[in-house]
Amino acid sequence: MGSDQFIWMNRGAGTPPRSVSSFRAESKVTGFSAMPEAGDYVISDDLGTLYRLDPFMNVSLLTRLQEPVRQLCWSATGNAGSALSGANRITRIDEKLKVLWSCEVPFKCKVIAIDPFGVFTFAASEEEGAILLDDRGKRAAVIKSNRPLAYAEFLFEEPVIIAAAEHGLLGAYSVSGEKVWEKPLWSNVGGLSISQQRVHIHLAALNHGIKVYDGQGENITGYILEGTVNRIATSYRGQQVLASTVENQLYRLDHDGALLWAAHPESPVSYLSSDPLGKTGVAVFEDNQAVLMKW
Repeated sequence: MGSDQFIWMNRGAGTPPRSVSSFRAESKVTGFSAMPEAGDYVISDDLGTLYRLDPFMNVSLLTRLQEPVRQLCWSATGNAGSALSGANRITRIDEKLKVLWSCEVPFKCKVIAIDPFGVFTFAASEEEGAILLDDRGKRAAVIKSNRPLAYAEFLFEEPVIIAAAEHGLLGAYSVSGEKVWEKPLWSNVGGLSISQQRVHIHLAALNHGIKVYDGQGENITGYILEGTVNRIATSYRGQQVLASTVENQLYRLDHDGALLWAAHPESPVSYLSSDPLGKTGVAVFEDNQAVLMKW
């Protein structure tokens, strides 16, 4: 694997990655997002540095923003991203990491998400509801919800956002602001990821493992793992599911929940990402290191 620092990958169950590449940020990582179609990644740290990484985790672009980023999301095509700084400032950034505009939303923001083509930015309030901004920073729609939405992801094939509260609510909302459906949840949520081909919504359901819902919000299956699942990432077709736990375990599963690999990293996981084909995955750790794993 090329380095003794990753020997922990061989000490678990299943097939470990065949190769590993890594990058370490200058300071504490505050945001991470993949660009599935472009194959690149973007990372922010608490010094305000923004890094664009190539598929080998080399820095291809770097800039320093005026304010540190609190959350980061990037379009699948790689042409644009949005960053949240402070309580409510949204900044639009292009593929060269150039700031295009900034605006303030009228609430403390809980989570942001961007559509696959970089047009709409979803911003949810810490209280309840959300708004959509267009690519010029103008309000495009208002979304109503009776709970604060904490996790969100756009569908690739439909103009719809799937969002979940930390407890009690899973919903789908159109880019025009209409509620498509809402379903009650009976477990807490630590993360959300969508297998886009069949629209299978995977929730990191903490003590309840991984819960999987269909495109209408109906529970179709679930997997119980050892530990409290708090991060999750899936491939486009769902053939790879990556999950981490509060107890510092890292899992790779197939589409049926069968174990492909498990290990105990030396540092807790902050962010997870899977490539569309399910052949690689990225884990960003609390020690500010991003590790690309290839199988």
